[in-house]
Amino acid sequence: MSTDTPVLLGIYDGHNASAGVYIGDRLVSLVQEERLVRVKNHYGPPQLAVAEALRLAAVSQAEVDRVCCGAHFVSKPRGPRWATQSFDARYRGGVSQTARRHVTGISAYRRRRARKRMEERTAVIAAWGFAPEKVTYFDHHEDHAATAYHGLRRDDEPYLILTLDGGGDGLCASVWIGRDGELECLERVSREDSLGELYAVTTHLLGFTPLEHEYKLMGMAAYADPKYAEPAARVYEGYLGFDPARPMRFQRRVREPISDVGPRLERDLARLRFDSICAGLQLFTERILCEWVQRCVQQTGIGRVLAAGGVFMNVKANKAVSELGQIEYFEAFPSCGDESLSIGACYLEAKALGVNPAPIEHCYLGNDLSMQECQQAVADAGDQVTVEEPVDMADRVAQILADGEIVARAAGPMEFGARALGNRSILADPRNQDVVRVINRMIKKRDFWMPFAPVVLRRQSAAYFSNPKDLPSPYMMNTFDSTDRRDGFMAAVHNADLTARPQLVEDGQNPGYEAILQCFGERTGRHVLLNTSFNLHGSPVVCSAADAMGVLLDSGLQRLILGPLLVTKRATTT
Repeated sequence: MSTDTPVLLGIYDGHNASAGVYIGDRLVSLVQEERLVRVKNHYGPPQLAVAEALRLAAVSQAEVDRVCCGAHFVSKPRGPRWATQSFDARYRGGVSQTARRHVTGISAYRRRRARKRMEERTAVIAAWGFAPEKVTYFDHHEDHAATAYHGLRRDDEPYLILTLDGGGDGLCASVWIGRDGELECLERVSREDSLGELYAVTTHLLGFTPLEHEYKLMGMAAYADPKYAEPAARVYEGYLGFDPARPMRFQRRVREPISDVGPRLERDLARLRFDSICAGLQLFTERILCEWVQRCVQQTGIGRVLAAGGVFMNVKANKAVSELGQIEYFEAFPSCGDESLSIGACYLEAKALGVNPAPIEHCYLGNDLSMQECQQAVADAGDQVTVEEPVDMADRVAQILADGEIVARAAGPMEFGARALGNRSILADPRNQDVVRVINRMIKKRDFWMPFAPVVLRRQSAAYFSNPKDLPSPYMMNTFDSTDRRDGFMAAVHNADLTARPQLVEDGQNPGYEAILQCFGERTGRHVLLNTSFNLHGSPVVCSAADAMGVLLDSGLQRLILGPLLVTKRATTT
């Protein structure tokens, strides 16, 4: 094995499985299994993603030096409804449930179970053609910390690194200092004291899918009257606080682990309105998260914060943290849920080999669409579509958008993660609020209270968003207040509190996408577009040209940028 240019394959084989290839000091490809198997948040070995990541990196199996797995323990493969079924089981109670909690909480039992699962997982990887001795497992929260530090740092000065999620490898949170390319752990928090689990349990109680629909509660929260949020927030304050002896550590205030508080919480929230519960939970989350960050900053003296873990997908909580006076800088790793663990494992292995990982430059790490693939997808659609190949695609599309039409875009390398970043997106002029209704009727079928997102070049963003610390947000991981120019993009603003979760595109990150933004701005005087993910409701974001064409034909969409082609669906006659 060469330590100068190691070839590493990163794998996460749990919830929202992914695989990526890391060569030398940087990540070169990264794919989520859901995009290929077309099952949202796929749970299990990412066999197709492994093959695709290797193909994109032009690497053979034989050239892989190490296979790096992003958690010591993950459960066996599970079906699409596993999360709801798992949370349902927690309500059965009785002697068997109590016994289960007791047995699974014994550390020796957990270690034996983890060893057995690692053996089973290694056997699966070996069946793909990789020697078992090449397989290494890394800790879940150290992986999260590695993504934040190695993926986002810009210098060797100290950073405060925070991880926070529902749980993994027995923990739900950790606190680190990153400096001079090294990570030092200061605190670890047991999974039994999990803020992420408390949010997930509430998501389940309200009839949504846990570990997937938490963002819907966050979106609803702003609609409730604050006076009704307070009583619900006080309920949550009775469940989770801080360890008096260890100021950077969460501690539950109830007897049972937070994962099992569903029955108790259902009783405590009885007769509170749905929107009040959402608002109270979000208020509590922002308060306790801000207090945790303040405690960590006070203990370390470091105000530059990098974050990872699923709780930091809560962009409203990120806003509250980033606005704290003690915070000099804040950034959360893009799509920082468990799908990013495959990256963290590669970073940790690279460090073990003596290589300092380079920070990520962008998230466009998936498949591009070739002209041949696009032409084949168009040919398969037959006379249902017409096709043109504009000389200036950006100007042509800007004209269509300025005329009020909606355009889907499947062009360039597919973006990684939960956010559509322009290459598998639906674009529209956000000036007309009715575009939200039109897009929902056409394709998205989103809950009525959920906002869409704006996209703007970062250098032009000050006109539209209040960002006094000039924080980056190229991956839609933060929320900002809109300015008084919001009338020009109101369809991409949260109607209840006038905030937005923008994509602030850095110069040179995505030239084709940037050109559309620039041309649209020149035509309209407004340099902001609406951007939402290109997918049918409940399905993963499109991946291939065939996926994109299928969604066009199965929805109310009329226009599609398909690689270098502009496809228009023919009007149907009745």
